[in-house]
Amino acid sequence: MHTPKCRRPSMSPTLSHKDLAGLAGCSALAFVLYLNTLNAGFVYDDRRAILANGDVTGAHPLVNLLRNDFWGTPLVDSGSHGSWRPLCVLSFRLNFLVGGMTPMGYHLVNVMLHCVATWLVFLVARTLLPSRMGVLAAGALFAVHPAHTEAVAGLVGRADLAACVCYLLAYLSYRRHMINREWGSLMLTIVLALAALLCKETAITALLLCGLCDVLSPVGRENSDKVCDGSFSGLASFNFQRRIRSLSILGFTLVCALYCRLSLLPRPSAAFSASDNPTAHESCFWTRTLTFLYLPVANFGILLWPQELSFDWGMEAVPRIRTLWDARNILTAGFYGSLIAILWKGSGLRRAASPMDFAEVANISLPLLRRLGGNSCHTWLGLTCACHHQLSAPSFRSASAIFSSSSPSKSTSWTVAPILGTAFLVLPFLPASNLLFYVGFVMAERVLYLPSVGYCLLFGLGFGHLWQRVNSSRRSRLMLLCGLALLLGIHGVRTCRRNLDWRDEEQLFRSAITINPPKALGNLGSVLSAQGKYEEAELALRMALGHRPTMADAHFNLGVVHQKQLNFSSAVPCFRRAIELRPQLAVAYLNLGTSLISLGDHRQEAISVLRTGARLEGNGVRDRGAHVEARYTCYLQLSVLYRSEGRLQDAAAALRESLKALPLLPQKQRAVLHLRLGEILAELQDWNEAEHQQRLALQLQPEQGAAYVTYGQTLARNGSRLAEAESWFKRALQLAPLEPSSHHHYADFLEQQERHDEALSLRLRAAALAPQDYTLQSCVADALRLLNRLAEAELWYRKAVTLQPLAAHAHANLGAILQMRGLRKEAVACYQKALELQPGHAISRANLARMNVHKDENE
Repeated sequence: MHTPKCRRPSMSPTLSHKDLAGLAGCSALAFVLYLNTLNAGFVYDDRRAILANGDVTGAHPLVNLLRNDFWGTPLVDSGSHGSWRPLCVLSFRLNFLVGGMTPMGYHLVNVMLHCVATWLVFLVARTLLPSRMGVLAAGALFAVHPAHTEAVAGLVGRADLAACVCYLLAYLSYRRHMINREWGSLMLTIVLALAALLCKETAITALLLCGLCDVLSPVGRENSDKVCDGSFSGLASFNFQRRIRSLSILGFTLVCALYCRLSLLPRPSAAFSASDNPTAHESCFWTRTLTFLYLPVANFGILLWPQELSFDWGMEAVPRIRTLWDARNILTAGFYGSLIAILWKGSGLRRAASPMDFAEVANISLPLLRRLGGNSCHTWLGLTCACHHQLSAPSFRSASAIFSSSSPSKSTSWTVAPILGTAFLVLPFLPASNLLFYVGFVMAERVLYLPSVGYCLLFGLGFGHLWQRVNSSRRSRLMLLCGLALLLGIHGVRTCRRNLDWRDEEQLFRSAITINPPKALGNLGSVLSAQGKYEEAELALRMALGHRPTMADAHFNLGVVHQKQLNFSSAVPCFRRAIELRPQLAVAYLNLGTSLISLGDHRQEAISVLRTGARLEGNGVRDRGAHVEARYTCYLQLSVLYRSEGRLQDAAAALRESLKALPLLPQKQRAVLHLRLGEILAELQDWNEAEHQQRLALQLQPEQGAAYVTYGQTLARNGSRLAEAESWFKRALQLAPLEPSSHHHYADFLEQQERHDEALSLRLRAAALAPQDYTLQSCVADALRLLNRLAEAELWYRKAVTLQPLAAHAHANLGAILQMRGLRKEAVACYQKALELQPGHAISRANLARMNVHKDENE
């Protein structure tokens, strides 16, 4: 039997000069609009996802990218968010390796990803939309849309940007595969889809979209990658089998990806809080149903008119729908009705109810007629066809045989494009919609980045349709262009202004006060407190609590404001209320204990509070790193408190407990615990164990001069090992020659050996390295006094007074040196100033008594 010879049709989607100009224009527009984000900083979630994430800064090994979630918390942790995005975190890590913590590099990558996404949207539109103007409108709208600001200007939005890029590349790769059914393009599609999934979870729908495109689109269906002179029915069967094979591979890959993501990888075990997603905690079924059905409408409203934007839509930013008579239900019904109408119009259901398209009849019947010996579809099964298709040609090609991936035929675009545009809009949004399962937010603008591709495609389709309908009217086309330019201009101005909100946290939180007042005011209060604007911070926090009195963070931050103002009696009830609302908030226990200590007569209660905070397991806490840091500080503070009361055994026990309870502490912090424990053991004269702890600290932090200094101090307590102790002090100086404390502690050692001249040179070096440090300046004065260089000592004591003018002991020290120099009147003035600042200052009283000041005055 003769084997038919086949040839490949051309499948290179060439771009015309107009297409290249439109592509470059849209990408340039996207870049220019976001130039003002390059000087922005790290804001909001960026701090936790980048600055405090050991997977980004290199504090954790590279393999931890596969073990930890997006925020650097182990996936098996009870408080893990469950968002596994290793490729996105890897991109942050590469940013860190190149530019450290300079934010410009991170923002530049985000802007470039948005430009690439815009470029790809243009190419995707070119595969679906029949009008070049429609393609241009879709690409330009995507470039300027203000809803993209959070994804581009907020660094954590890189997950959405990268996922979108991979998602669109996967679609374009599969379009190529549909033309020629090559294995390479199919494998590339799968790799790109999985890469999108590793950037963000919502991209799991990429394979589903590709399969839907294969089912609906005529690409590669009328023609195969071979034009043959053999049997048409055999060719059709061959094409059908290859399409089924492609769809089966897509389906199998999708099932495997879902299984791995849901079964092999740990899922979050902690429930999202009521403030994050209040509707999910609503007890009424109808309230939950009506509200969640409305949320896609609210998101679509942001795409339609993005004038009200917020960094957070939690709490009551979107009020729940509690009754059928809520007017928003009308919008819900209209929205879903419109979606159904688009699908109905684009599907074959509408055409099935109308008279049969005889061209389609011909395409179906001709292969069969050839087998039956016929040569025309003019009459067949009682139907009359006016197309008069003939079989005389040796190779049959239907009217839509070549459906180029870059230039779709108009006859199919008006049916396929609405469905695929709607699929681009709906499918990526479904995982974040709360309709399939609850997520940790009500709405989030960055989640709309990928679904907005579908919105822009539908807009471009409509604009292109209008453009073609007014083909003969220049005036109408001019009006259309003016309308498009006006829309793009409004969106562009809104985008530029919104970018400014994301430059710093204060402006970002202020911009959302009208939309989500409790969250915005609470966060604003924290920012103002960090800036030292305590009165404004207190006002903002009290306003936030007025809107929502159960905000534990707001109570805590208000306590911090009082604490910074040294108003400890007001801070204590704020911290107690924060603990009552969130019992696992370890940092609240730490600050409460600190405030109780500062009050002076609550030391035993402070010990109890700090012990409780140190032992909190933190089940379900989101920021595991901050929780562990608070527990670590509680243990340190507890050991200091025990040590100040002379309870050295209890202090040592607390530090030993911390080393066992916090095994995942960073090496630097574990080294500090070993150092502190070594100091206490040295005071207990347990020399061997003290030395052992110091050596453990040195092993953990061999590059830290403080560890060598502490070890030297420990050895110096043992009179028989002074030479060895001095060698460790010298090592510390070699390792950290610019560290003032290394010189300071070595000078202490030398003074104990009565080597005052050597000690003075070290004191001077330490003071020069830290000219604003009161203690170091005062120590230089003491060293000069020991050498009887009183005039020089006076100058240094005066300098110390200028550094701490409200410190009584500073004036008392100056008075003492003046008294030694015989400057009696000036010395008395210094002592009296010290007593004015601290009426019970014992040294000043004693020195005045020795000078017999009162007797002289009576005389």
